[in-house]
Amino acid sequence: MPADTVYAEVRFVHMLRRPILLRGELHYGGAGQLGKRVDAPYQETTTIAGADVRVQREGKNERTFSLERAPELGALLSGFSALLGGDAQALNRDFSVEATRRGESWQLKLTPRSAALVKQLSTMIVDGRGNEPSCFTLREADGDSSTMLLGSLAQAKFGDPLTRESVEKLCVGPTP
Repeated sequence: MPADTVYAEVRFVHMLRRPILLRGELHYGGAGQLGKRVDAPYQETTTIAGADVRVQREGKNERTFSLERAPELGALLSGFSALLGGDAQALNRDFSVEATRRGESWQLKLTPRSAALVKQLSTMIVDGRGNEPSCFTLREADGDSSTMLLGSLAQAKFGDPLTRESVEKLCVGPTP
């Protein structure tokens, strides 16, 4: 089931003084197909189709590489496809799953089963409300992280300074 949604992505990278805030649109084209368009602060389109990744950035040459070179993208695609496709078997095959629920809000903590992937991606956290995912957080083994806020949360006001805690608070929502 193809789907499009706006997003805001906050990247916390240890080599940078401040987090990076990206805004754009995600396109899920079904199993094995994910597109991510960045509209701000620059323009870039990333397309994953099967095992190939294509990146087009305004003013630069197109880059193409194998998904094997970016295992965190593969994990995101695998988790995203399994969640949106309702494929619990695939999700459990690739990840150890820990689920928690608070009222309408829920959280899945996905830990990769692959020892090779754990060296790069320690966990993927999916927060949601009702039957909709609202945030995807990738926590890398080196301490860097990236949180993608979807739909209405993409328009949320972020704290100043922008911190991991303020982003996490938006994702988990108000305490009942």
